[in-house]
Amino acid sequence: MKRMSLWLLVLAGLTGCLGGSRPAPLVRQYVLEYPPPRALRAEPVAASLRVERFSAVRVHAGPELLTRQGPYQRKVYHEQRWRVSPADLATDMLRRDLRHAGLFRGVFAARDREETRFVLEGGVEEFLETEGPQGRAASLALTVALIDRSRQGTSRRLLFQKGYRAEAECTAGGAAGLAEAMSRAMSRCSTQVIADIAAALEEVRP
Repeated sequence: MKRMSLWLLVLAGLTGCLGGSRPAPLVRQYVLEYPPPRALRAEPVAASLRVERFSAVRVHAGPELLTRQGPYQRKVYHEQRWRVSPADLATDMLRRDLRHAGLFRGVFAARDREETRFVLEGGVEEFLETEGPQGRAASLALTVALIDRSRQGTSRRLLFQKGYRAEAECTAGGAAGLAEAMSRAMSRCSTQVIADIAAALEEVRP
């Protein structure tokens, strides 16, 4: 009887080691996807731009997909995430769109060593799903500042600092619908940012 009990314990241990435990849950990851805004016809300035990595308010610092349940309430999508943080998503998409716009001789990332005259800084203030009378929507809010490092004096270096906000209706359900709607919201904000940068550059052209 003792020998039989010993064999049962050994068999139970082997079952656990060979896959008796539950497999890790599959975590689906999402990114933003949309075509870059139409290239502008303006003549590019003879200078380059560095797009610094955007910051984010603490509630949006991680990769969680958030939904606003009501006043003071936030909920995360279970086993579904952004591929990277909202700050990195916004930075990467805006840098890509600025390269496509053709406003500068070159557009570089924060990690690049190229010296640039202009610097773009920004932050993510809101990046979540909301629920309203019209249904689910993606809500995006950014702050962006354009700096001209060639100017003397801190106040003169700042060409503009502005907030941008866009909402896009979720036309599909779940996290995939949120990612698609957030992509449209980011496209709208990016188009506005690029238009404001183009206007600011007209004032500093030699």
